[in-house]
Amino acid sequence: MEQLKDIVFPGDIIAKEEEYVSGKNTQDIDGDVISTAFGKVARDDKSLIISVNTTKQSIPLRKSDIVYGKVIKLLNKEAIVLVSGFIREGKLIPANTETRIRLPIPNKTMYSHILTLGDLVRARIISTRPSYSTIFEGGLGVLKSRCTVCRNELTLENGKLVCKNCGRVEQRKIAPDYGNINILGDNHERS
Repeated sequence: MEQLKDIVFPGDIIAKEEEYVSGKNTQDIDGDVISTAFGKVARDDKSLIISVNTTKQSIPLRKSDIVYGKVIKLLNKEAIVLVSGFIREGKLIPANTETRIRLPIPNKTMYSHILTLGDLVRARIISTRPSYSTIFEGGLGVLKSRCTVCRNELTLENGKLVCKNCGRVEQRKIAPDYGNINILGDNHERS
């Protein structure tokens, strides 16, 4: 039997509609129950409801924490990332904070080859006041991205990001494990 994920990101498939009814922080889409929040999966096997519990506690980020989040805004020379979780002492901890990434290109229209809105990224905190992070180190970068034209998910083929829908080829500063946000390594995404 396939092992289910305990910690999920928005957009992760956490069950099939035949298995569970969607609960808190989930949504039914095309026969799948999809997470709409970052958090821990809660399964009620008696009433067959599946939910995602988010954390209310606020744990401050520290320098060198590895963070996971989504690019929510591009400014002049910076990207703002909404941090959904971070790794500390080998554990994934849910979060709800922002960090900035300095971008080396001074023209906002040229950012799309590094980052674009909606990209899911892994970054490392380099300062906490104000919070800045970087994706320009080994193991860091974009984990999932969408086509800037049709918004379908980009897949990695021969080192290039390709849209299966419209055929567009795009560039990003991608992480070595692009397309696989199975962060902890011991759970498997459902297909």
